[in-house]
Parts: sequence; C-alpha cells; structure tokens
Amino acid sequence: MRTRVYPLDPMVPRSIVNGIRSLAYDAGTLLFSAVSLLVPKDEHKILFFSVPDYSDNAKYVYDKMLESGLDRTHQLIWCVYSPINANHVIRRSREYLYHALTAKYIISTHGTPAWKSRNQVSIELWHGLPLKTIGYFADTDFPNAAARLSATWRLRRFANSVDYLITPSELERLIFSSAFLIDPGKVLVLGQPRCDALYRPRAAGINVLCRILGRDGTSEKRLLLYLPTFREYDTGASRKILEEILASEKFRRFVKDENLLFVCKPHSHDENLFQAYNGEHIHILLNDDLRKSGDTIYDFLNAVDILITDYSSVYFDFLHLNRPIVFHVPDIGEYRDQRGFILEPFRDWAPGEVSTNVDELIEALTNALAGPDRWEPERIRLRRLLFRYTDELASERVCRLIEQR
Repeated sequence: MRTRVYPLDPMVPRSIVNGIRSLAYDAGTLLFSAVSLLVPKDEHKILFFSVPDYSDNAKYVYDKMLESGLDRTHQLIWCVYSPINANHVIRRSREYLYHALTAKYIISTHGTPAWKSRNQVSIELWHGLPLKTIGYFADTDFPNAAARLSATWRLRRFANSVDYLITPSELERLIFSSAFLIDPGKVLVLGQPRCDALYRPRAAGINVLCRILGRDGTSEKRLLLYLPTFREYDTGASRKILEEILASEKFRRFVKDENLLFVCKPHSHDENLFQAYNGEHIHILLNDDLRKSGDTIYDFLNAVDILITDYSSVYFDFLHLNRPIVFHVPDIGEYRDQRGFILEPFRDWAPGEVSTNVDELIEALTNALAGPDRWEPERIRLRRLLFRYTDELASERVCRLIEQR
C-alpha cells in the first residue's frame, strides 16, 4: 500500500511550523533523558561538544587530558557533525546515541545537551564572557507562543541539567548564575581553558599563523586581527562593515605603508557570506582553514599586535596579553537596540580606541601603533575584575573536577 505524503498547508506560517517542530524536539529529548536514566553509565567515558566542531574551551581541556595521560584511563569522544582527526562519533548516528546513553561525563561549550540525564555529569565551559545579553537578560521577541514556550523550557532545562559551569571571576559567576538562574554553588571560578594558549611563547603563535596562512614573513609585519561578532537581527551586517573597510583605498594604502597584516576571521555564523582571500597585507581566514590545520584562533592570538573587534567576548581574553584593542562599532546604536548589553555603559567596558567609520578606524589604529600603552591602566583594571587567574592552568583545574570525583 502506497503512503500518500501531504504537503504543509501554505496558509500555515513557517514560524508556527518551526515552533511546533521545536516543541516536538524538546519532547523527544525529554523522553531520551528519561530512558537514559535507566541505563548504567561508564565512569570512564567523556563526551566533548563544541561549536564549531573540535574547538574553543573544550578542545583545550581535551588537549590537557591527552597531555596528562587521562586518555589511558578514560575514553575521550568528540561528538561532531563532520569527521575530525581525533576519536569521534557523528552526531545523530547510532553510535552517537549509544555513547550519549552510556557516557558519565559531558563537556560542552554552547550549552549542555538537552538529553542529559540526572545520572550524568555536565561540565559547561561556555564560550566567552557576556558583554551582550544572554539567557533571561535577553529581551527576545518570539514569533508565537510555541517558540516562546520552547525557548523558556530550554533555559530551565539548561539550568537544571548543568552540574558545573566554569567562569573566570566572581563577577562572571554572578552574571552567569543570574542570566541562567543557575544555583551559584554550581558555578566554579576556574578560568577559561582557551586562555591557556595565550601564555605560550609568542614565536609559537607566529609559527601557527604562518602554517595556517601558508606563508612566511609574517613575523616581519605587525599583525592586526579583526574579529567581528554575529548580528542575529541582520545576517548581512558584518559583511557590509567588512566590505566598507576592504573597499577603502585609504585603508589598503595604510596597511601597506605601515607594513601591517590585516587578518579577518568572520564569525562562524557569517561564514557563508565570505570567501577566503590571501593578499600580501590582507587575509580573510575561514573556519575551514582552521579545521585543516587543527588549530583555533587562540593558538596564534598571542602573536597579534592589535585586536580589532566590536562586541565579541574575545577582547576580554585578549586582556591577558595587555596589548592594544580597537573597537570598530559603526552600528553600536542599532546593536544596543536590537541585542543589548549586560555591561553598560559600553565605553566603561571598552579599554581602547573606538571608531565608527573607516577614517576613524585608521586614526584609531595609528594611535594604537604609536602609543600601545595609552590604555594600559584600563586594560589592567578590567583584567583584575574579570579574571581571578592569569596563568596557563585553567585546563588543568577543569581536569581535576573529573580526576577528583
């Protein structure tokens, strides 16, 4: 008997369909979690999750486990969408479902999986310090009741499922516990594992960048790294800002005359708007370049002379290096209205030159190159506020959570 497939009613708004699908997914994860509670857990199995695959804080904890030999006593498994050069399973495969049911530990960077059960231990590393609104601080305009119900349920589920949420300071402990309504006792001040790489020799970072870019002579140029954040309300906004910079003859002449290397790494959600480009003084770096080399931006961030960003949390981490930061924010008014900030006023949390157009950007970079210590007192003040530890031991402290259980 042939089954007839009926198309969706074109009169039903897509937002409602997506909301219903989201609720169905939530119900499925709740059922999976209930079944998982009945399955014995392997005390020596650890699952890793990150966005993109094999990156961010989780990767540095994983590397520390390999370095310390924990892989000889534990099974370390990455849950990924595409194959990587490490022990892994592909998400939503049968093998993935088996490990999701039997692993004792879950280490993640973008939220504990909703299917996590009470007899599993979740270590949420997160992916940066919040300047912009997150969790319950976000004033989200949901398209319908189904979407609102699903989002609210996931926030509550996250708060209840997390066993440890790792932060770098007491201030961030307060922000995260209130943003997600998480028991403050679950929030541990251990540092950001990815920041461990910033304390490696600068020459090592330069070598990593040369390998990623496939070029020599990088050390002869002063390095500018531009890391724009993602605008959920306008997927083309970051592209427009970068295109304005690259279209400027004055800017191209500036980086050439100053013998600079301007490297831009778009946010992973904006990748489809960009193409790789490798010029003598300008380079667009994509996730695929990092994936092929097996590195993250933190493996060469310590080689950067000036960081250019807007609202990305990476600039907080860059404070470990006490080097100039330039904030290129041509859309700050719109961003404040559409997304908003947890930390206000913005200028009090931006220890560096600020620009809103290309001419101002060139002026800001000129000032930063000529006077790299101008904003040093503000950088040090924020670093003391945001980081209890200024060392390369964050990954080690996270590993002890598992070793001491």
